[in-house]
Amino acid sequence: MAVPTGFVEVADRVLVARYPQWDVNVGLVLGRDGAVVIDTRASSRQGDEVRGDIRALARDIVVRHVVSTHVHFDHTFGNSAFGSATVHAHDNVGRTFVSDAERIKAEFRADPGDGPEYGYTASDAADVLATALRGPDCTFGKGATIDLGDRVVTLAYAGRGHTDGDIAVHVPDTDVMFLGDLIEQSAPPSFGGDCWPLDWADTLGSHLNWLGPASVVVPGHGQCVDVEFVERQRDEISVVATVIRERITAGMPLEQALVEPDARLPYRPDWLESAFRRGFAQYAGTP
Repeated sequence: MAVPTGFVEVADRVLVARYPQWDVNVGLVLGRDGAVVIDTRASSRQGDEVRGDIRALARDIVVRHVVSTHVHFDHTFGNSAFGSATVHAHDNVGRTFVSDAERIKAEFRADPGDGPEYGYTASDAADVLATALRGPDCTFGKGATIDLGDRVVTLAYAGRGHTDGDIAVHVPDTDVMFLGDLIEQSAPPSFGGDCWPLDWADTLGSHLNWLGPASVVVPGHGQCVDVEFVERQRDEISVVATVIRERITAGMPLEQALVEPDARLPYRPDWLESAFRRGFAQYAGTP
């Protein structure tokens, strides 16, 4: 995967860097009283690389805040590279950070391997295992604000989706929004083992209320997108939820639902297995 690295300005003093390991995006918002980093990559070493790229922009940039868009390791394990910054995240990230980190480390210990389709190597997996955990210092329920002196950065939780702790990070004076893995551009949205497929589209719909035709949206992975892309992916996720509900209310067994074709489904069946398993469990109240 050929992914350019280094920070690129997408709006006034709002920058994005895209890195090849797991094709993850890192945001940087500059203000008079310091900077905010949004997501920090997958290990301490990778977080150090982000710090180096920030220093290459200007040596006097002081990162005072880090924001984790959700709990997953490829967005949070670099937090330890920003020791003097305050790490912000949703309450549910604070609640699950340690257990989720232990889970992913156990997976890499069992099979460090490499994943060329995700841009990482066995060395990158070893870095994940060697990373000292740094969870959030400050969590919130519905919303929070970071004051950078001459501008603010708002953090908003609208409900469950890719995980139970996804947030939107908005820079209102530039109309840029970071949506983490609620949106993906370089691959279909990731329905993992902790997703909430029946809620996801509604959560995106709430964040869409803050976007307009000129908005720039930064996904967790891939290139920046516009509001039409977000609306389209919201609608695709909504179709997945509709099909899941239809099969549940029709009394279809889960194992049949996993393989039953439906031309409306926007993604391959193998990509949707966790969506159906989680959707059936969510509907039953036992995720």
